[in-house]
Amino acid sequence: MRMYGCRAVRATAPVLGALALLGTGAVTAPLAAQAAPLGRVCMFEAPRGAYGAGHAAFAVKGRGEANHWIYGSFGSTNDVPKAGWIKGGTWANVRSRFISVRDQDHKNARYYTRYRCVNTRDGNIKRAQSWYSTVKNRGYNLHTNNCLHMSMAVFKGYSEVLRKDTRLKSTTNWSPNNYYRDVLPAAHWEKSHSL
Repeated sequence: MRMYGCRAVRATAPVLGALALLGTGAVTAPLAAQAAPLGRVCMFEAPRGAYGAGHAAFAVKGRGEANHWIYGSFGSTNDVPKAGWIKGGTWANVRSRFISVRDQDHKNARYYTRYRCVNTRDGNIKRAQSWYSTVKNRGYNLHTNNCLHMSMAVFKGYSEVLRKDTRLKSTTNWSPNNYYRDVLPAAHWEKSHSL
């Protein structure tokens, strides 16, 4: 029997069990109350782009929104897709857009063929859009402001967690294909998915 205030209350076994779990920290609150909505980012890749160096594009999910993404790409006027573009929509829109881009240099085959994603515990879609504009306004430069630089700038603008992740190396001197293949898995991004 336990004393609560001025009266004695007999605790039942289920109540005692719950109190024991609560006391050890095993149960602190209902799962729905604990889980904050996650952010999510995905890098889309065109392995044959840029004459075999690859081409990167981005998608970021509105944190706390069920199914709203912004997505886009940045490239030179000599590459597909031309210059840069950004759109908003559902995950189905994201996939459809990247599937529909064709490779003019390789018999009109699908340009983007794969993607990798990672969840973040933070994410700000407006900051991602702002970084897209900032990087695009700098103009394309093969060595200092290409599709990979821009995609990573959008991801790191979106998420402070990603910005501080030292496993996400500087994009300088990395081709999109090598960064996608070597750096993202080392930073614990999900396995590569085919489009």
